[in-house]
Amino acid sequence: MSLSRRVVLLMAAMLLLALAASLVVQTLATRDALQAELRRRSHEAAQHLALVLSTQGASAAQMQTLAQAHVQLGAAWQVVLMRPDGSVFFESSHEPLTAQAPAWFSTALPLSPVQGRADVLSAGQVIGSLRLVPRTTWAQDLLWASMRVSAAWLIGLALLAAALAARVLRGWRQPLQATLAQAEALEQGRFLEAQEPRLPELQLLTRSMNATVRRLRELFAAQAEQVQVLQRQALLDGVTALPLRGQFTGRLEAQLAGAGGPGVALILVRVLDLEAINQRLGHEATDRLLASAASLLQAYVDGVPGTFAGRLNGADFALCLPASGLATETAASLHAALVAAPALHAGGAHIVVGAVDSRSGVPAGAVLAAADAALALAETQNGLAIHDEGQAPANLAGSRAWREQISAALAEGRTQLAECAVRGRDGQIIHLECALRVQFSEGGDYQGAERWLALARRSQLLPQVDLAALTLALAATAADGQRRAVHMAPASLATPGFAADVTALLQEAPAAAQRLAIEWVGAQALAEADVLLASAAEQWRACGTHLGMELLGAQVQHVTRAAELGIHYVKVETRHLHGAINNLALRTYASGLVSLVHGLGLVVLAQGVDQEEELAALWELGFDGASGAALEGRHPPGG
Repeated sequence: MSLSRRVVLLMAAMLLLALAASLVVQTLATRDALQAELRRRSHEAAQHLALVLSTQGASAAQMQTLAQAHVQLGAAWQVVLMRPDGSVFFESSHEPLTAQAPAWFSTALPLSPVQGRADVLSAGQVIGSLRLVPRTTWAQDLLWASMRVSAAWLIGLALLAAALAARVLRGWRQPLQATLAQAEALEQGRFLEAQEPRLPELQLLTRSMNATVRRLRELFAAQAEQVQVLQRQALLDGVTALPLRGQFTGRLEAQLAGAGGPGVALILVRVLDLEAINQRLGHEATDRLLASAASLLQAYVDGVPGTFAGRLNGADFALCLPASGLATETAASLHAALVAAPALHAGGAHIVVGAVDSRSGVPAGAVLAAADAALALAETQNGLAIHDEGQAPANLAGSRAWREQISAALAEGRTQLAECAVRGRDGQIIHLECALRVQFSEGGDYQGAERWLALARRSQLLPQVDLAALTLALAATAADGQRRAVHMAPASLATPGFAADVTALLQEAPAAAQRLAIEWVGAQALAEADVLLASAAEQWRACGTHLGMELLGAQVQHVTRAAELGIHYVKVETRHLHGAINNLALRTYASGLVSLVHGLGLVVLAQGVDQEEELAALWELGFDGASGAALEGRHPPGG
């Protein structure tokens, strides 16, 4: 039983006890007063009747007539006149009237009739002693009425006191509930500070909880910084802060995977005679020169969504744009910028640039080889060469056609889900990752997102795409009860009204919503729609939906912030961990990441695990679940 309920019950018990005690005490006091009044009236009635009888002389008949009349009028129910010798002169009585008060009340609180006594005189001589027994029914009825009125007043006062107490208790419960909410948030890994209440006891407790929250936030922030340092050491070049060759080629493979996608434009940059420059300028100046070249590549990464860069080796850099047909223009502008860069020009560096446009489905090694051939050709020419595969870039009309086809497919419901199982160590399914597939023409094949997602993003159709995937996932979960996860794009989360639409869909299917997970890419969403995401996450959690964050690149610092939003798991693409089996720096980074995520009370999942050895290494590092080709066929029967 909660403390608030115990306080309410205690207050109610004390109030009822006080009410009952007050009613009993007042009723007893009233009864004593009525008993005294009966005694007084009985004595006065006897004195009055004795005086009346004394005026009748010794006429017994007349005295008895007067006494009988006195009884009939209701002043008493029995009158007895006793002679001095103890014999009865006369006696007059009448059956007592029935009281209106309940019998149980008269039995519980009886009023005793008190005999009034007086001497009757005749010619100055006492001729008898009058005994009068008064009626008590009027007093019993008066006592009953008095108790009812008192009870009504006491009940009214009790209700008023209860209302005032409830109001005061609500005022006390607000800071208590805030403290409880803070404790629950802390248990869930969310670091929430509460406003200090005015109640001294709760104020001290809240102050201590806030201090604990701040210390934990600082502790996890420090741990996140340590993991980020390990991440930079393992994944990024220490001089240029660009991804190393393994990370770049892994992302290039993912970009080229599948047929029918937008393709890529790959540009390679080489600093000629780097060893001679190092000997001439020194190690530090050469590092600054390379960092200057890398900053120009990073400007493209920051300015063009989906673009990524890397340092392939000491003198070679690479830049990849997420669509073919851009190699010529980008390579020319990049070459001009590099040649004109003050640091490179002052250092006497010679820069060559080679580029190639490639369609999707081509192996990454072949694309790199073609770009390298263009780079070699650039060394013999004016420093710039483009490898031509004879593929024309997509034109504007083609983009419009794609948009119309995507919009029509979404409007007509020509969509389906492609599902990939995420399994735990025991092979059991944690959830099914759902990706939307679209049928562009009736009766045609359903196409994966790698073919049309970039065009949907460019056409601002991602909110419709995400809502369609969510609708299908909820329907499928309602049908089979299997847990599923859907991805929400940062652009969708930043769209006004999108979060409310998602909430409405979840509320329409409450049972399925409790078996669904919504995930997003961490850094982009947190940076672009932090307030909207926090509000949406609260609404989605209220529907019982789990939340997840996909960790990309150097985004470890966002894990603690995402934990405060109430996420349940973190998903890591294993292309960031390629080579962790033999690379100590990568293993150290991965181990630190798992420790950070587990310390926040979250689950850590790996995506795209293709090799058995890599899967075993991830289990050893502490990952809770994984997806990919390496898990196919490893699940238990019926899983």
